[in-house]
Amino acid sequence: MRDIASEVTIDSGTVRGQRYRDVSLWRSIPYAAAPVGALRFRAPQPVAPWTGVRDATQFGNAAHSHLFSSPLGLVKRQMQDEDCLTLNVCAPAGGGPPRPVLVFIHGGGFFEGSSALPVHNPEPLVHRFGVVLVTINYRLGGLGFVDFSQYSPDFHSNVGLRDQLSALQWVRRNIAAFGGDPDCVTVWGQSAGASAVLTHLAVPSAKGLFHRAIAQSPVPDAVRTPDQAAETARRVIEALGIDSDDAAAALRKAPAKAITGAAIRVMLRTGREVPCQMSLAPVIDGDLLPQDPTAAISAGRAHRVPLLIGTMRNEMGHAGWGPIRQFVDLFPTTPQRVDRMFSATDPNAKPAVLQYYPDYPRSSALTRLATDCFFVRPMIAAAEAHARHAPTYLYRLDYAPPLLRWIGMGAIHATDVPLVFGFGMQTVQPLAIGGRAEYRAMSDWVQRRWVEFARTGTPGWPVYADDEVAVVIDRPEPHVVNGLYSATWEAWRHYAGPQRGAKPTAAQ
Repeated sequence: MRDIASEVTIDSGTVRGQRYRDVSLWRSIPYAAAPVGALRFRAPQPVAPWTGVRDATQFGNAAHSHLFSSPLGLVKRQMQDEDCLTLNVCAPAGGGPPRPVLVFIHGGGFFEGSSALPVHNPEPLVHRFGVVLVTINYRLGGLGFVDFSQYSPDFHSNVGLRDQLSALQWVRRNIAAFGGDPDCVTVWGQSAGASAVLTHLAVPSAKGLFHRAIAQSPVPDAVRTPDQAAETARRVIEALGIDSDDAAAALRKAPAKAITGAAIRVMLRTGREVPCQMSLAPVIDGDLLPQDPTAAISAGRAHRVPLLIGTMRNEMGHAGWGPIRQFVDLFPTTPQRVDRMFSATDPNAKPAVLQYYPDYPRSSALTRLATDCFFVRPMIAAAEAHARHAPTYLYRLDYAPPLLRWIGMGAIHATDVPLVFGFGMQTVQPLAIGGRAEYRAMSDWVQRRWVEFARTGTPGWPVYADDEVAVVIDRPEPHVVNGLYSATWEAWRHYAGPQRGAKPTAAQ
């Protein structure tokens, strides 16, 4: 049963949430002004203070994306709107000493997703471990990760990334009112959210806003050069049917759905041209993000906080990706796409890389190659770089729920999210059919290690260093492995990468 929770006063006013047993929740608290009208494509602005008590018991809007980006259940969908710069707080009810804070940045390729997805339900984790958990929304796709600054001095670069930064600043100012410790904040993300976490390590203005970082299945090199970002913007303008000379005025007036749809079409087209390339991503703008994140980490110019980082064993899955490949041609999952990727990026690397996959071009080899290129290669580069300057803890999550093992998909992308958030969600429980006790035990292990890291800065296993120590998380017991990724890294370490190696192609 849910009851009205106690009211909390923050810097912009008073909010009222709900209490569920020993957990209190506040939903859709604005951390910045709605980025509408003249604020479209601009850095987030302060919230106008309100009088009275603001209701924070219901989810507001998700960021604009495609139709299926923000499901709340089988038939219920969260509304999408530009007025989306909100966050949710879940905290233990009652008093006590300041508690560790985790700030979760959702994934979705920088073009989809929402903090309100059922799989992001914070209650099980907060109930079990007494932490404060914040989940955030930020602008996506064409409204958040296309750099239109070449068309107007009033348009800012990296507005989606700036939204995340604004949310972290809000946490710094306000989380103590919810029982959180502003000096013990862990920024945590999955997929694109994890990529954003590593990018914030290289954002100078993020200094002091977080003290630990967790990156689950990141793509650390998912950033754009200025030329690449400018070409993406030109393509979106073209897809909208806008004259470049009138772009600024037309972009201010264009429907948000039209901009979102055009950006997704450009993203798919770019991925077909150069597999593994993400066109909707942060840009190295020389302002908010002065340098490529992995390069900044390697040079010691990033924030030297403890880092927990890893991937799933079968990020690209196997059987389950077959139908998707027919519509979303983004990854090197056929010999033709492998050839296309290397030709556009680093042709000389192809022979050495393919030697690592002796069964190429069988489908199993193609799936491993796609996982290694898109996820493992840049993740190891970031981990090796960070380990030279700060404690770094590496893992590979091999555990797959019984249902996914049965259908042959394995430990695929995003199945780590419910393991960390907890088993309590009805939408997740079908995955554990045939092994509920096993699933609960694995979820318990992962949760405990993640929370221990948030509390202390270590998950309880050795740091990744010269012997390349990593933990393999699998049944019956997680275990330490030396040199887990050494052979993979040796195969790929000299490859330039789809982000860095690909040259922008003029719009046709």
